[in-house]
Amino acid sequence: MLPVGYANQSHGQSSYSSDDLPKAVVMTLNQGSAVKSMDFHPVQQILLLVGTNTGEVMVWELGSRERLAIRNFKVWDLGACSMALQAFLANDYTASINRVIWSPDGTLFGVAYSKHIVHMYSYHGGDDLQNHLEIDAHVGSVNDLAFSYPNKQLCVVTCGE
Repeated sequence: MLPVGYANQSHGQSSYSSDDLPKAVVMTLNQGSAVKSMDFHPVQQILLLVGTNTGEVMVWELGSRERLAIRNFKVWDLGACSMALQAFLANDYTASINRVIWSPDGTLFGVAYSKHIVHMYSYHGGDDLQNHLEIDAHVGSVNDLAFSYPNKQLCVVTCGE
């Protein structure tokens, strides 16, 4: 993790030069598998959401370098999934994470997997991580997801195959 300072930026300037970027590594977290996606909590900036190539999703507390919560890829309700996904999982029950992202208020986060599925989790601090919603979203990989808040209603937007 690298600190980024903005002291030399004038108000209204929208781009930064390479001189503004940090030159030294401040912290390294050992996760055990390759990181595919990360997102800082929108309110508690010391919380980092991490998704890996093995389907693990974790919440880290950077101040203490402690992993607070971890979940491995698992389909919550196989019977509710499409026949295509059920057949696919019968042969290979693994999935990489393509994207992790916090909701705007930080109470939920979404996980886009390489195989059909989007998981929504509710997070209440510490290791209190609850399954919230499972969506069989695409016929192939879910490549990205985002949150939108039109008309005061939280929406999840996905793209994929």
